Amino acid sequence: MSEILLSLCIPTNGISELVFPVLESIFTQEDVDDNEYEVVVMDNGTNDNFKKQMHNLEIKHSNLIYKETSLNGFLNEPECYRAAKGTFIKFINHRTKLLPGSLKYFISFVKNNMFQKPVVYFGNDEIRNITGIQHYPNFDLFVRNLSYWSSWSTGMGIWKEDFDHINNKTSFNELFPHSTILFYEREKNDYIIDNSKLLYEVNVGHANKGKYDLFRAFSVEYISILSDLYRENSITLDTLLKIKKDTAYFIANLYFSFVIRKKPCSYDTTNLKAIEVFYSKKTIVWYVCKWIVSYPVRRIKVFFTYK
Repeated sequence: MSEILLSLCIPTNGISELVFPVLESIFTQEDVDDNEYEVVVMDNGTNDNFKKQMHNLEIKHSNLIYKETSLNGFLNEPECYRAAKGTFIKFINHRTKLLPGSLKYFISFVKNNMFQKPVVYFGNDEIRNITGIQHYPNFDLFVRNLSYWSSWSTGMGIWKEDFDHINNKTSFNELFPHSTILFYEREKNDYIIDNSKLLYEVNVGHANKGKYDLFRAFSVEYISILSDLYRENSITLDTLLKIKKDTAYFIANLYFSFVIRKKPCSYDTTNLKAIEVFYSKKTIVWYVCKWIVSYPVRRIKVFFTYK
């Protein structure tokens, strides 16, 4: 049997209408050797019908591993990584399908980089100012160019060997375990942002994406992670301030969408005081205004919503 090169890890709480289309997008990929990859699904949900369907699917696909865990929330992710056996682990969001050819692309990445094992983040054509594949010689430049996208789990990938160094040696941030993992290796010679379009996120809106405290997550927890990197001399002050500024713009976007326009979401958006831990009210209000003014279509929507 060939060595398992790639583990596609899918943490989930058992939403059938999302997970099974994602699995189909994987197992219908062409021109790949099934022995070179595995799919690991880690379920912390309570959907009995989902569990039954997954066990049936395991019988059909020998490279599918289905496990259950009692770990809640996003801590499901590192638990999924623990179960992986591949040389490289790629996180797959349970609502994100693989585009045709993506599985072959990931396997080729592993084959081409398995000896040097660079740190990599797959931006999926979402990161502005990053075209194609960019290499950075140190951790600080990698973090700076990645900016607040390091809070986005969908781009995560890590070498199993590197993850095993982390496992049981550090505590994972409960809201951003992927950021804890991504930021662990700080002394490598090659850091990569691959912004190729490889995945397709099913648009399910924000009504069923989680019930966490949204503004505490991005205004406090995430900025605290970056502040720790600065205190540990792993990133420069310029990098910290740049990402803090970029994140303020992102928070303003969230504020405009879910507080001002009151778009439906499952998040807790009531803790507005959390924004003031690292930011002033004036800063966020300024970015909200700037965000609205920058997009004429949004100005029109605001007019008709509040006239």
